[in-house]
Amino acid sequence: MKRISNLQLGQIDLSLTPLDRHILSTLKEFRYMKTGQIQQLFYPPLICTPRAALTAATRNLHRLKRLGLVNHLEKKVGGVMGGSQGLIWFVTEAGSRLLLIGTEQEGTRKRLQEPSPLFLRHILAVAECYIQIATLCKKEPEMNLIKIEKEPLCWRSYDYQGRAISLRPDLYLETSSAGYNDYWFIEMDLGTESTRDILEKCKRYHQYRLSSNEQKKNGVFPVVLFVVPDQERKEKITETIKDNFRVKTTRIFLIITPEELHKTIKNGALPDALC
Repeated sequence: MKRISNLQLGQIDLSLTPLDRHILSTLKEFRYMKTGQIQQLFYPPLICTPRAALTAATRNLHRLKRLGLVNHLEKKVGGVMGGSQGLIWFVTEAGSRLLLIGTEQEGTRKRLQEPSPLFLRHILAVAECYIQIATLCKKEPEMNLIKIEKEPLCWRSYDYQGRAISLRPDLYLETSSAGYNDYWFIEMDLGTESTRDILEKCKRYHQYRLSSNEQKKNGVFPVVLFVVPDQERKEKITETIKDNFRVKTTRIFLIITPEELHKTIKNGALPDALC
């Protein structure tokens, strides 16, 4: 892809719609998204068929590609038969520069690197989780997505025994349902981390809770929601956490499968389900 000059970028900037900018900024925040995910988020089939919504999303993404602002990976999700819906999109260097026009970071350049398969799976899973929750909050009349923080805004730091520690959830969410507010740290688990790594992560959440940094904002500590791939993984992580933390501290963890996400976000975390 040929380099786009600052003059050309300024001209392209004037031609973009608010929807174009929203797509670009969201895609940059998540780093990679599938065509179908972008369609779900920005082209919900409210007044047209799902096929027409997907066609509209695909057409606009290819227009942004012709402008040099986005591109897609060569490999598709779902193999060679994945079609346009299987394309994985990202913001180009020129697209990133355009989003920084008028900011203190204008002119910043960042080299793009090919993602590893595992990293890509995780990024797409985090995006899918957010899309499912955002879609649920739009459909349910009593639900609202009050706040969303993606990486790195959702990361937290705290001091523990004289050391600076970093806590890196995948998402932070504030939702409301039927007049109740819920706060969530979300961890997308692909079943690839060892139980030792999971326990280390849980230990950091407990340490962060003891710092009271988060409670000073809203008066409560968020539920740490692990979204795991299947029931077997759910049972394994639940038992691991219970065996290691059941007596020491307050229960703050909830482990669910993707099929339980909607119900959990809508109803909140029931105390008996926490570990």
